[in-house]
Amino acid sequence: MLRLTRRALSVKFTPLNKQVLLERINPATETKSGILIPQKAQQKTNEGVVVAVANATEGKEAWTPSVKNGDRVLLREWGGQTVKLEDKEYVLMREDDLLGVLSD
Repeated sequence: MLRLTRRALSVKFTPLNKQVLLERINPATETKSGILIPQKAQQKTNEGVVVAVANATEGKEAWTPSVKNGDRVLLREWGGQTVKLEDKEYVLMREDDLLGVLSD
């Protein structure tokens, strides 16, 4: 089971230039059967949750974002810029670099 802890930012942050701010989903710390996974064996996940999206009318050309706040997305293994806001790390990425939206 993946746990995602989200809380509202008290600082308002709006990405620019067709970018999205993502919170990475933490890797599983135990298996479905309850066996704890050592920290060294935990893999970096390539999933995240959209926290903020750039304004659609921002910049020279209007665009329509493909994602919205709260969407669970699949990320590239590499890329994006790590951003620290209120002692928490986020990833700032161009929307073009997202691989897709995940749904249950």
